[in-house]
Amino acid sequence: MDQPPSNIPAPITPAPVPTVSPALIRQLPMAVAATVFAVALVIAIIIVVTPQPQWWPAFIGATVVAAVAMIASVAILLSSAGKPADYVITMTMLLAGVRVGVSLIGLIVCIMAFSITPVAVAMMICGYYVATLIVESTLVSRALRAQVPGAQATSPNETIRGKQG
Repeated sequence: MDQPPSNIPAPITPAPVPTVSPALIRQLPMAVAATVFAVALVIAIIIVVTPQPQWWPAFIGATVVAAVAMIASVAILLSSAGKPADYVITMTMLLAGVRVGVSLIGLIVCIMAFSITPVAVAMMICGYYVATLIVESTLVSRALRAQVPGAQATSPNETIRGKQG
């Protein structure tokens, strides 16, 4: 006789929260350092090919600023190893802001204290910033995607439209 009403839903069990593997987070410092080195190499080649000796101080200033921004952002991101995905995503977005802040302060210091050409140093800092942002975002998104079952798409079209039979 006493049966529970049939319109009461079953209790919902929360899905496991994906986390980022600590191993992948530990790969970030080397990947970001390699990116900064590669951008520095490209900029140095451009300066050598186009005889612009006034760009060398801008190059040195931008490289120092990029190294400081890299250290600040990687140090914060290393603390997110093994944390839930939403925390890692929040930290990645926060780091973009940290890099912008460090880069702007570095730009102002380069211009005011060392009288470096503003446009040259700003463009070089932008190059470092964008390259670092791409590498960090790509590694974090790959780490998050690896933790979600069934999220391994084989092509961008498959991600957008779903699997086609």
